[in-house]
Amino acid sequence: MFRKLFTRIAQVESPLPWGTGSAVSALIASFMAMLVGTTLALIIGGDGQFTPLLGWSLGAVVAIAFALFTRRTDAQRAALRIDQLTDTAPAKTDGRSKAVVPAESVSRGALGPTGVGGSMSPLQLTLFLLLIGVGLALTLDVVTGRATGLFLPVPELLRPYQDFLLYQLPTSAITWILAVLFMVVLQPIAEELVLRGIVLPTLRESVGPWPGFFIAAALSGAFHLLAYAAPPGDFAATWYGMVSPFLAAIIFGAVRIYTGSTRAAIITHMAFGVFAVVKLLTVVA
Repeated sequence: MFRKLFTRIAQVESPLPWGTGSAVSALIASFMAMLVGTTLALIIGGDGQFTPLLGWSLGAVVAIAFALFTRRTDAQRAALRIDQLTDTAPAKTDGRSKAVVPAESVSRGALGPTGVGGSMSPLQLTLFLLLIGVGLALTLDVVTGRATGLFLPVPELLRPYQDFLLYQLPTSAITWILAVLFMVVLQPIAEELVLRGIVLPTLRESVGPWPGFFIAAALSGAFHLLAYAAPPGDFAATWYGMVSPFLAAIIFGAVRIYTGSTRAAIITHMAFGVFAVVKLLTVVA
């Protein structure tokens, strides 16, 4: 499995129907959408417990709309890899890589006919990705806890945790609704469309497969640190705010490349969101 993953990371994907500038604009637009969404949420809800989640939800909706609206042609939609859970397109290469994966090895999914998911239906594969995602989220959480010595929710859910811990304020119903909506639906779709659907393949094409893979993950970590207002200063804050998202981005990027599907990365990210909400529920309960 890992050998197959490393082989696919080392390959260059098919030429993309957009340039580096278009990918950069999508990343900048997504960040600006988060800022605008947060501002609108402050106007609507004031400094409420649910305000950050409302702002990020609004920003995610705009980021999703931007990613899809600016990629409307059939070629662009195909390059986003969102229409299926697996890659059924013939493998291609360019001058930077001589390796080619036969098309039949990725048919019915780049999870592989002899690997996991080769004979699964779309529903079975979706459930499998969710299960694997929860397991990976738990593993990353254990690593984070060991590294920091703390048991904290993700920065996006830190506000309700702080209200409970410092002021004994219960988590409101609207906060829970927005937490589920944002963490399980909107954030996974927005981030995977932009960061794994657009930025990751663009960087892999422009600077090389392996450098692009890690640079895209680093950009994801930086995006989290800036967009979701992780508290700066100490080691734990840096880990939760940037290192943990970087490691998660490595996982999502690996899923995207291994399956050849952004939709598969979205589903895996959704599992991380489910885990994050359940962890908050565990903490405040």
